[in-house]
Amino acid sequence: MYKIAANIVKGMVGRLSNHTNEKNAGEIGWLQSKIIKHQEDKAVKSRQFKNFTLFYKRPYELLHTYEDLFVHEIYKFKSPVADPFIIDCGANIGMSVLYFKTLFPKAHILVFEPDENNYALLAQNCKVNNLQDVQLNKAAVWTNNGKISFDARESEGSHIAEGAAGTNEVTAVRLADELAKANKVHFLKIDIEGAEHKVIQDCATQLHKVENMFLEYHGTAEETNKLTDIFLILQAAGFSVYIKIAADHLQHPFFEKKAASIYDVQLNLFCYRQ
Repeated sequence: MYKIAANIVKGMVGRLSNHTNEKNAGEIGWLQSKIIKHQEDKAVKSRQFKNFTLFYKRPYELLHTYEDLFVHEIYKFKSPVADPFIIDCGANIGMSVLYFKTLFPKAHILVFEPDENNYALLAQNCKVNNLQDVQLNKAAVWTNNGKISFDARESEGSHIAEGAAGTNEVTAVRLADELAKANKVHFLKIDIEGAEHKVIQDCATQLHKVENMFLEYHGTAEETNKLTDIFLILQAAGFSVYIKIAADHLQHPFFEKKAASIYDVQLNLFCYRQ
């Protein structure tokens, strides 16, 4: 009986804790969440939160990203300084930038987003919230400077598509060069929809400058070698790595073996120094 009561209290405390986090950003209540879910996803809309205004198109991406960033706070980190240097690769419409600025108002943030429509909302969200010390780049991070084929979907699924037909070219910036310019990177976020393997390989000699890194891995079951390469690079750079499933595409892997989506495996890698 005591154990049952303790579990009930524990669950109530957990819900209250999540509620507190939501209050810090401006809660999306149950009813509001249902309303947002049924919004169309073509026109630009806006929502006023406690500390910022957000312009967006895709309601389901808003809800998913809001929960990850402002409820679960997956990018939360400690900084030895009040003005940490943060590099945000794949910023989408800027919710990550808004989170970092909520966490560290004096942060210096270097931002990359290649999708033209996502970038327009990113720039709008930074402007309307008067974000300072944020350098926006309409570009993809890559292994060299120049141009790269890009599949722009106006969503979180936009990605580099080397040589693919029906894609546009976007500006590419070599991330390793940006890391080489820095004395210290307090937080590096890499969410670039499948390009992370090549980019991390190219950045391997510069990762010692990075204190904390969030890396979202995208791959297929046949590409286990890519994940192995990434872990070896992270280990050599001195990172401890905590892993969470970002998207669970295969309910029965032994039976299905291949997901209907582009990627079978999506993992969140939390890389930090002890």
